[in-house]
Amino acid sequence: MFERDYNFKGRHAVIVTQLTSEIDTDTKFKIFERNVDVFIIAPIVGFLYGRMSKKDEEGPATDNIKKINFDQMNRESKTLNFNYELIMLLHNKENLSIDQRLDNAFRYSTGTEEKNECYKIFEQYLLGGIDVLAEKLLKDASTVDDYINNIYNFISEYNDRYNKKISDQDILDLCINNN
Repeated sequence: MFERDYNFKGRHAVIVTQLTSEIDTDTKFKIFERNVDVFIIAPIVGFLYGRMSKKDEEGPATDNIKKINFDQMNRESKTLNFNYELIMLLHNKENLSIDQRLDNAFRYSTGTEEKNECYKIFEQYLLGGIDVLAEKLLKDASTVDDYINNIYNFISEYNDRYNKKISDQDILDLCINNN
């Protein structure tokens, strides 16, 4: 999956275009600098929000394609592979044994049917994450201030969901106990 160009199609291409386009010509403000930056973040967002989506393969919107060149994919391959492995280790952990999840993350060879199935799962999280990013960052925004507010609200929501579980005191206790 990461050894070639990647194409977003249809509605996902439209969303990626919105996420990577200049919102304001004066400030040159963009939410994401590059398409590959969306590819790095979106699967994690999709997984954390429990969202999976299928490729948009129907209708006139599929004529719209947003591409990530192999060169960019290759330069970010360590991060992309780490994200893939992490998601494969965590995906469906209630129903799959650790050995099955290790197989999905590390053991299948590229080109095998098993690896292709794992890539499809990862891609569904990627596309689901793009849907979440559209809902959280683009919805009801028309000015730079609107976008900045959406970004702030999204980060605050993320912080409330995932970082509030660990208090400052928990971190201090860990530091004290490890010295």
